Amino acid sequence: MAKDVANDIIYYLRVDRANEAHLGNIRHWSNLKIAFNETQIWVKDLDYVQVNSIEVKSIPYKTVFYAKDGKLFLMNSLLPDRNMPSMLWTPVDRALPVKLPGFNHNYFGISETLSVRIVPSQNEGQAVAMIIALSVLQDYLYSAPEIRLQTLKWTILNGDKAFLYGTPLLPLTGEVFWQRKQMILPAGYDFDLHILADELTNMLDAENEHIIVWNTDSTYFLIERDNLQALTLSSYRLSMRRHSLPVIHGA
Repeated sequence: MAKDVANDIIYYLRVDRANEAHLGNIRHWSNLKIAFNETQIWVKDLDYVQVNSIEVKSIPYKTVFYAKDGKLFLMNSLLPDRNMPSMLWTPVDRALPVKLPGFNHNYFGISETLSVRIVPSQNEGQAVAMIIALSVLQDYLYSAPEIRLQTLKWTILNGDKAFLYGTPLLPLTGEVFWQRKQMILPAGYDFDLHILADELTNMLDAENEHIIVWNTDSTYFLIERDNLQALTLSSYRLSMRRHSLPVIHGA
């Protein structure tokens, strides 16, 4: 149970059930518990940082309490307002499952009411994939030591590009990607609604047979995992022949 480090205070949040949708902003905080009665929703175990976050401040028509000596006090009040509620508490992610309408594959979004967008992010992450020109990869392979390739897999994209997957990546110029949940996003980007990541994965690749790669324009494409192969000079030559593409440096 998360607490404010300085004051050892636990906070409660109360909203009307009509505003339940706004709680989606805090569904990803796994420390929270939630309970329902006929007209209200209660959330407990918020810490000081959470209760003062943009996610909570953006929830309309809410009441915030802090707990002390078995009582609840209104925020910034020194007088007790009520006893702590005795309710059936449930982890927030179970009590508020993600509910999405049908997926529109032509739009690359979720119906007309909620579109999936990726946006610039301040988060940092490890690069795990890249897309480079086949010609750039080919020049590198003819001089690269085998040990530098042994952790990477690859496949051909669109007849002129290569998709590399693994770490560490090669020191080559190309489009770099990182991983969010089970999906691959351009480095420096994330979903504007990151709580959708698990649901999107289930919708787009329920059997975990593909890698889901997103573009900066919020479109995506799928790569079959079975098409990925170990990156070696030999596999490069064989793949180029299989796709009837020229190999410059000999047979």
